[in-house]
Amino acid sequence: MYHQRSLYGPRLRTGLAGLGLLSLALTTSAHAQTPAGEIDTTLGGPAVAMDTNKNGVIDRDEAKGPAASNFDTINLNKSGTLDGAELRHFFLGGPRPETKGASAPAQAEPLAGPAVAMDTNTNGVIEKEEALGPAAANFDTIDLDKSGTLDGSELRFFFRGGPRPGGPADAAPAQGGSQSAGAPQGGPPPATVVLDEVVEETIGQTTPVIGRIVARQSGPIAARVSGAVVDMRVEVGDRVETGDILATIDLERMQLERDRYAAIVTQQTANLTAARADLEKKRNELKRQEGIRNSAAFSQARFEDSTQEVAVQTGVVAETRAQLSQARTQLKRAKRDLADTEVRAPFPGVVSATHTEVGAYLSVGNPVATVINDQDLEIEADVPTIRIEGLASGDNVNVRLNPSLTVQTELRAIIPAENPRTRTRPVRFTTNFAGLGLPLADNQSVTVLVPVGGSRNAVTVSKDAVIERNGQNMVFLANTGRAQPRPITVGEATGSRLVVISGLVPGDKVVVRGNEGLRPGQGLRDIGEQDRPANGRGGG
Repeated sequence: MYHQRSLYGPRLRTGLAGLGLLSLALTTSAHAQTPAGEIDTTLGGPAVAMDTNKNGVIDRDEAKGPAASNFDTINLNKSGTLDGAELRHFFLGGPRPETKGASAPAQAEPLAGPAVAMDTNTNGVIEKEEALGPAAANFDTIDLDKSGTLDGSELRFFFRGGPRPGGPADAAPAQGGSQSAGAPQGGPPPATVVLDEVVEETIGQTTPVIGRIVARQSGPIAARVSGAVVDMRVEVGDRVETGDILATIDLERMQLERDRYAAIVTQQTANLTAARADLEKKRNELKRQEGIRNSAAFSQARFEDSTQEVAVQTGVVAETRAQLSQARTQLKRAKRDLADTEVRAPFPGVVSATHTEVGAYLSVGNPVATVINDQDLEIEADVPTIRIEGLASGDNVNVRLNPSLTVQTELRAIIPAENPRTRTRPVRFTTNFAGLGLPLADNQSVTVLVPVGGSRNAVTVSKDAVIERNGQNMVFLANTGRAQPRPITVGEATGSRLVVISGLVPGDKVVVRGNEGLRPGQGLRDIGEQDRPANGRGGG
């Protein structure tokens, strides 16, 4: 049997709604205790009607009348819902809804350090109105028992990653941050994460300048011979290698030209052979005349005729030899024209446009297709002239390809051509894009971080490690193999990292992958060096 409390009357001074809920409590009082002595949490009477989602408890948005206005007071176990035992305890003064024989709660640790100063009413815990700084920003997360106050155990668990309050101390983690196989039952399993080190590095002040990716080899591939297109081998988007055929132009006509000049070469070769034979014959006749110069048979006129015939025939041989050389040159040109009927790619790349079709007639120089070499790329940016003085060939400059990827480039050349309207000069940067796995394109926009001041040392952390909770930037620190939340203050970005103003020191290990669902104190299992971004720079 329950003993009524003398204070329940004022709580019911809320009109008809209070009377209805009192009826609810009276209706359910007969079921307040089970035969086994356990507290009955079953709803009854009008409370059943309020339970619109039929989950056996009254949610906050379901509560009405006094149950709504006194929801937090009635909700003794801070579960965010009201059960029948809590309603009876509030309205009829029944026994406090705790199971019989339940173990006493674990003794909370006393406050220590700065937390003592926050405890202005010196009651040994921190109320919400007393909390300051990170404790205020993360109050609900730290308040594990939902008591509306923070004790020393909860603060230690959140800020230092100690054992979870109210539970057995977790077993020591295995070497390298992983949890041992003997971890206590009931706790969260170790999380698979990637750790990265907080480092101190040299950084400099930069100003962003919009640049673009440019292909060092690109443009239309032109026809070298005139003729009709008989075959088109490529389409827009096709990838080609050096020497691949793009189109074929009037191949048969060029073959006929080659054969004609080959025949002329054969003819002129025969003519030269005959001319040389005639020259040899006439030289022999002249020698015979010279041999009988002192005899009565010698004829001066005949001798002079032979001399003249040798000279004439020598000229014929020379002319025939020149004609043969000309024929051979024409044959070589015909062979070259025949080869040029196949328009080939002079460099590897992707076909970005075609300019002709089968059947079209091309003259020498007409474009056939445009090819862009997407494997040989540079970065060009129009840098303000006032920033040029701080740049020199060979300088290393960071370029942001996308919000999460920054690469280092080398300044190759400053082009001495100023745009008078924008007061800028084009600057070219080279880098190795291989291995990035990005679909880079000609004229793709990038951001060049042009140095504008001296360098300085700063502590930096990977952007992937920083998450926002309740308006506060924080990271999960690896503390003896467990996740320890740490509020931090960050400054400007430098590549894929952020400058740390407070909260971390060089050498700290933070979670850069797998930190979204981490819980304070949860064991960590680092996936290993092979999957970790080098120096913490990269994706996560």
